[in-house]
Amino acid sequence: MRYAPFRWIAVGTATVTVAGLALAGPATAAPARQHAPVVRVNQVGYTPDSPKTAFAMLPRAVGAVRFSVVEGHTVVFRGRSSDDVGRWNANYRAVYRLGFSGLSRPGRYRIRIAADGGAWSPAFRIASGRALYQRLVRNGVRFFTSERDGGDVVHSVLDRKPANLTDRRARVYADPRYDSNDNLLGKFHKIGGPVDVAGGWFDAGGGYEKFAYTASYTDAIMLTAARDLPGAGPSLRREAAFGLRWISRLWNPARKVMYVQVGIGNGNASNTIQGDYNFWLLPQGEDRMNVSRGGHPGPTAYFVKYRPVFEAAPPGKPISPDLAGRFAADFALGAQLAVKTSPGRARHLLALARGVYAMAKTTGVRKIVTTFPHDYYPGTEWKSDMLWGAAEIALADEATGAPGPKLASDLQVAARWARAYIAQGHPAGGDTLNLYDNGAVAEGDLLQAMQQTSLPQPIPASALVDDLAAQLRVGEHWAKGDPFELGTGLGQSDATPHAFGLYITNALYQRYGGSAQYRAFAQQQLNFALGANAWGSSFVVGAGDVFPHCMQSEIANLAGSLNGRGRIQLGATTDGPSSAANFIGLGTVSGMRSCRAGHYRAFNTKSVGYEDNVVSWPSVEPADDYTAASLFAFALGAGGLG
Repeated sequence: MRYAPFRWIAVGTATVTVAGLALAGPATAAPARQHAPVVRVNQVGYTPDSPKTAFAMLPRAVGAVRFSVVEGHTVVFRGRSSDDVGRWNANYRAVYRLGFSGLSRPGRYRIRIAADGGAWSPAFRIASGRALYQRLVRNGVRFFTSERDGGDVVHSVLDRKPANLTDRRARVYADPRYDSNDNLLGKFHKIGGPVDVAGGWFDAGGGYEKFAYTASYTDAIMLTAARDLPGAGPSLRREAAFGLRWISRLWNPARKVMYVQVGIGNGNASNTIQGDYNFWLLPQGEDRMNVSRGGHPGPTAYFVKYRPVFEAAPPGKPISPDLAGRFAADFALGAQLAVKTSPGRARHLLALARGVYAMAKTTGVRKIVTTFPHDYYPGTEWKSDMLWGAAEIALADEATGAPGPKLASDLQVAARWARAYIAQGHPAGGDTLNLYDNGAVAEGDLLQAMQQTSLPQPIPASALVDDLAAQLRVGEHWAKGDPFELGTGLGQSDATPHAFGLYITNALYQRYGGSAQYRAFAQQQLNFALGANAWGSSFVVGAGDVFPHCMQSEIANLAGSLNGRGRIQLGATTDGPSSAANFIGLGTVSGMRSCRAGHYRAFNTKSVGYEDNVVSWPSVEPADDYTAASLFAFALGAGGLG
């Protein structure tokens, strides 16, 4: 789960509770009034041969729900469902699954139900994967372009301007300490620099820090999509290369030192040192700050303008294995993509991959390094990262024509970490593919490397395929009892990226020899993220008719429209529903444009809510890792691999 316990809370302005996120009444209470029925559907659509389901939410149970699928004014499919999959909340005491897989003819449709006065779904399409998802891949790339830092920005995307140019000569500081409330303790102690860490992507919508932990995961996912799905378009490859350039600046092979963070979100409790979350402005505004005594905002904002850089470990010392594995994956993927056009660069990148991988600390690992404070991204799993790095090195060996003994050795290393990862197990209620667990993608690429060589298999392919299935079963366990079949703990974890991650996992499972037994489950994960959920919203900007308009994104809020039309941050992917506790005490920041859209209160439960409101980071803050997952899922769908 992503934590941001002090994001936009008590930072010099009055805090307010998010209006409208009152919880639905107790499960035993009668609703105050009759709520109209609603129909929830994947608003992007379905491929002709995919399983097709939608949901009717009713205020009370009925014997059966009759429904029709309509194209224009013509009914093209009729159905009847008595499949009541469970109560949602006090307002919607019955949810019926509507199946229409028998409809395969391409077209644009809506679903109508007649129960309790009737209701219509939003429009959706039946079309090829390419027709449905190619545009969404481009939108995802555009989101990353809108999040670029440094001087290489694209002005036509939300009028972006060069920003944080002070990162070209940034200073390195000893790793900071934070208290249990994520308040900075003590002062910063300079230990090195200047270093050039300009460029890269902002980590998430509500701040301008840059983190190696998320960027290395994000870029590896994008590089994988660019490698395996060339039909995703050249813009994806270019944007992934932009991300790799920043990753390359964070690793100094001569000094064997890795830089893992640029900037701070939280300052100290007294605000004598302010962090990025104290301000709401366009990124170029940080360069324009007057941090001299008597200036505006003054010296307390020094580390917002002149952003500190932190190391993963002292030069020459072993590096946290999550970071070493991810960086190795990035460099090795870059080598695989470069080999045809620039063999010399491919060899250089592969050497970087080997060098950083060799620095991994893999014994006596206690708390891995992610971010400062660790609470922002409280990761613990790292064996999947070591597997990922080794698998990509093996694939780069094959791409560059490495000698057989070297390839065999690297495959053995990957197999060792595959066995270690599998040995951890996948208990019911555990994690699946997302920022914190990369096992599915890593196993898929080890399978690819093994398929591409005549060398003996260092681990049975069936062991890897079976482990992909085990991860899908974890998702199925989570889905039990959830009317909308979400394969993760609703409100307990990042809902949207987990949904996309399960869709990706099934695509890899089937690609490498698995059966179609999880296909309907995986399709519903995609459906959930794109509108077939209790709130009836897609959680990807520009995907479907209903999506977030009021994201907690400084760039979207200040440079874009607030009505979901025109200048919007296309492709941005948000978390969606979140634990009700996360919405308590959220507040505004000076400069924030007020924005609230949609009517979602009736669909909240005692424990989970959703709010399209600029202050509501738990629901509508876009993030790089979220968007990387959706982009990869859409690329797989466009390539017919979903």
